[in-house]
Amino acid sequence: MAEKKARSKKQNNQVSTEGGAYLGGNVQTGGGDFVGRDKIISGGERSLAVSGDISGSTLVTGDGNVVVNTRTLFAPVYRAIQRSSRPAQEKTDLAAEVKDLETEVQKGAAADEGFLARRLRTLKRMAPDIGELLLSALSGPGAVVSTLVKKVAERVKSER
Repeated sequence: MAEKKARSKKQNNQVSTEGGAYLGGNVQTGGGDFVGRDKIISGGERSLAVSGDISGSTLVTGDGNVVVNTRTLFAPVYRAIQRSSRPAQEKTDLAAEVKDLETEVQKGAAADEGFLARRLRTLKRMAPDIGELLLSALSGPGAVVSTLVKKVAERVKSER
């Protein structure tokens, strides 16, 4: 009886799936799973399952990880440069110096200590206000940077 009812509905271009999924024609799933509803994915202990658009996110798993979110750390420095009353070319030069420092800081413990010290000193001479802001960001208690970077920042900050 139910088969006859389903056939009669199909003849009217309607298919009753009773809540399930219906695929008509030649459908290929590419060898993957076909799930008619949301697939529940469960990882084991200490796992991470991610779905959807996570662009711009930071995902950290495991023990003892250190994450340097340079976008947040350096953002106030870039803003201070743009808001300053300096000529456009000087702003461009300062931003380039800060970008070089940002790239090196991202290396964490593998950063070149000499390079960091030279660039921080140069920035401090070029624009003392910007230099101090950056040194505070790198050596402050909220900074999540490697010990090496903090050590160099503190040393350059204390220099007169």
